Amino acid sequence: MSLEADVRRMARTRPFSLLPREALQLIAFSCTRAVLKSGQTLFDEGELADAAYFVLSGTITLVAQGAERRVEPNGLIGETALVADVVRRATARAAVDVVTLRIPRDVFQRVLSEFPEAAAKIRAEALARSHKLLDELEAVRARAFDH
Repeated sequence: MSLEADVRRMARTRPFSLLPREALQLIAFSCTRAVLKSGQTLFDEGELADAAYFVLSGTITLVAQGAERRVEPNGLIGETALVADVVRRATARAAVDVVTLRIPRDVFQRVLSEFPEAAAKIRAEALARSHKLLDELEAVRARAFDH
């Protein structure tokens, strides 16, 4: 797969959809491919996260507290690791043979520093998502205590 194809695919996925093409090209160029065979582990729950992973092909299964979720091609795993020190909340394993792009936090942050308008858009979207989540949690709390 070409760099240009990677850029086109990433451009359809948040937060990359908020970045100009030049920024995406820099990120894609700076990423490394991680190739996993079916059953191999990408990362384990509890590990420090310093990168996110963009799934190019195959399927990753995330397992946390007995629950499973699948991430298909064009999905992003570990978005929060792009902006903050976090611990992995799940174990990620290849359900089938998988190819991902590993996007290190320092690369993402460096690119954002070169594109401040895009960085502002990403911050604004993250803030809006946080407010929405807090509103949803407040609604759940209100229902739980009103009954």
